[in-house]
Amino acid sequence: MEYHGRGLFHGQEVSIRLRPQLPNTGIQFQRVDLPGSPTIPAGVAYVKDHKRRILLAREGAAVEGIEHIMAAVSGLGIDNVLVEITGKEMPAGDGSSLVFVQLIREAGVVEHKEAPRQIFTLYRTITLENDGARITAVPYDKGLELSYHMDFGDRSVLRQSYTLPLNEETFSQQISSARTFSLSSGIGEFVKLGLGKGVTEENCFLINEDGTASTPINKKRASLRFADEGVRHKLLDMVGDLYLTGMELRARVTGTRSGHLLNVLLAKKIVELAEAESSLSRIADAKV
Repeated sequence: MEYHGRGLFHGQEVSIRLRPQLPNTGIQFQRVDLPGSPTIPAGVAYVKDHKRRILLAREGAAVEGIEHIMAAVSGLGIDNVLVEITGKEMPAGDGSSLVFVQLIREAGVVEHKEAPRQIFTLYRTITLENDGARITAVPYDKGLELSYHMDFGDRSVLRQSYTLPLNEETFSQQISSARTFSLSSGIGEFVKLGLGKGVTEENCFLINEDGTASTPINKKRASLRFADEGVRHKLLDMVGDLYLTGMELRARVTGTRSGHLLNVLLAKKIVELAEAESSLSRIADAKV
């Protein structure tokens, strides 16, 4: 299936096409606009920027803004897919994962019963902090449960919390359509950096100091999909970022004022633990 649109940050026109992959191939992005059509695996080892969005790079090729499609493939339980893309930045769609969910469902999913999913059950607590933000993951063998506490200061109207036991149904119904947003007080930073060129009245909204929401261009009152759409989008980003581990995670993860930076650092820690556990298992097997 193919989709065409503009990137959120740079506003460039781009097309993507989703293609099936063999088992154990993982999620990959292919820059078909570059000589040799290089591929970039969606893994923590290839993350080069994780402050305002996720940027992956490998051997001179890069792709950015991949967090929403990563959330879609994670939420729908997709292990292997090739995303062909004609530019550096993923199309924004409506600012959520909805368009990618629709593409995947229209294309259909093939189950590889001979190649079960790679699952990692967290076996110790991880806590990471940065500049007043925190993310914690604790052992939980019943699946992946995510919580987020959004807090932008002393004003209670800017605080929202949400907890989600993640599965295909909860992902699709509760967070897949939650759009990206920004604080109205921080929009000037994006303008100075020359970003946000693909922002429209529909694919983004602003949260004001009084807790109301407005459109990013005309500053009119925005119509939200959920009263707490902001915190739901934070969970959407978390789902996509954590899937950079390349595994189905079983843990209970809680973020407080956290974002892409801490999400990715947590994903890296999880990969380190999984690799250490695998090494210990191989050593034990060798002794038998």
